[in-house]
Amino acid sequence: MAASVGGRGLVVLMGVVIIAACAITSNSKAGLIGTGPASYCDPNPSKAFSQWGDSANYAMLQNGSFENGSSSWILSGGAKVVSGNEPFYLHSRGDSHSLLLPAGSSAYSGTVCFALGDWHMRFLAKNVGSKSGALHVQVIVPSLLGGLLTILDGGSVSAGGTWAPSPRLAMLLSNVTSLLGTRAVAFRFTPVGRDAAFQIDDVYLDPWKCT
Repeated sequence: MAASVGGRGLVVLMGVVIIAACAITSNSKAGLIGTGPASYCDPNPSKAFSQWGDSANYAMLQNGSFENGSSSWILSGGAKVVSGNEPFYLHSRGDSHSLLLPAGSSAYSGTVCFALGDWHMRFLAKNVGSKSGALHVQVIVPSLLGGLLTILDGGSVSAGGTWAPSPRLAMLLSNVTSLLGTRAVAFRFTPVGRDAAFQIDDVYLDPWKCT
């Protein structure tokens, strides 16, 4: 299922991204969605999805397990960290939280280290809204021309009413050239469709690269 962003919505999204990139702050959200080096590089990549036949090494996004509340994420539209972990405990047996994305909400991750290649993202997801809803993922990257940012389509996924791993979301080939020279990317998660709502947890990226 493909999702589209209208002209007005894209302008608003760009405005939010640019404001976040230009803000200089000493709090936990410093370094979110910027054009410089990533705010976080997971030093402990793992074969997180091996039990589903996926032998790739994955690096977790900063606070991708949501155990530190909304730290390193920008949440809007009612998105919030809630009690209740995915049942596979990919990150840790002690985890107890996940992210709820109700209709009309969105969540931005912090920037994570990135190396150009056939990247894949995976996470655990559960549909808690309309069965016809989907979860749209966008990739936010620095522009090759400087400070302006580019927003690319990372694809959309559907999910059932029980926790399960997402498919491997892969960058569309038409977008690969936009990533040349990019060392860091951030991600935006948005439920799409009437009454669409999702719960996600343990968000990982492959390939990983530390800078």
